[in-house]
Amino acid sequence: MDKKITRSEIKRAAVISAAITEFRAKGFKTASMDDIAKRADVSKRTVYNHFPSKEALFGAIMQEMMSMLCALESVPYSADASLKSQLTLLANHEIALLKAEGFIATSKVIIAEAIHSPELIEEAMLQLSKQESPMANWFESAIEAGVIKANSPEMLVTQFLAVIKAFCFWPQLIQNAPFPDDAKTAEVVDTAVEMIIKQYAV
Repeated sequence: MDKKITRSEIKRAAVISAAITEFRAKGFKTASMDDIAKRADVSKRTVYNHFPSKEALFGAIMQEMMSMLCALESVPYSADASLKSQLTLLANHEIALLKAEGFIATSKVIIAEAIHSPELIEEAMLQLSKQESPMANWFESAIEAGVIKANSPEMLVTQFLAVIKAFCFWPQLIQNAPFPDDAKTAEVVDTAVEMIIKQYAV
């Protein structure tokens, strides 16, 4: 049975969504709790009931991003499946995350504040660094199995994601470009997969 969403949870989500919009438009330091309350269509008291400070509200936004990243489905390495099929699955999971509602908007806020107020994200980034990357785990397992030859799984992850994000993240983040259609997305996936296979497959 699905859990019923309470009015308090709905208001909390509305406040976070409004804060993302306000922080993106005005920056963390300039945005006010009054403006966030107005945009969320709630009272200022409601905002403070959920978040005692702007810093706490920004922390909640960081938690939203971490939740999205943690929701990335793990793909265990399998000796019975082809490299191409497994890499394709990894790429499609990553694209689904990048395409998820709110991911780009949240990324814009976090990246902007990482530049202007790095102290705001230090704790969240520390927690994130402690979590295992499903993609890094897959590459490490493939290297250990001897089907991929490389010294560092992190290097492969970086290269793999660079191809994907060149079309499915950075243009949307910087230029507000539309997300690629299915045909273009499939082409991006094929390119990323073939790059790894041609360069690193044994």
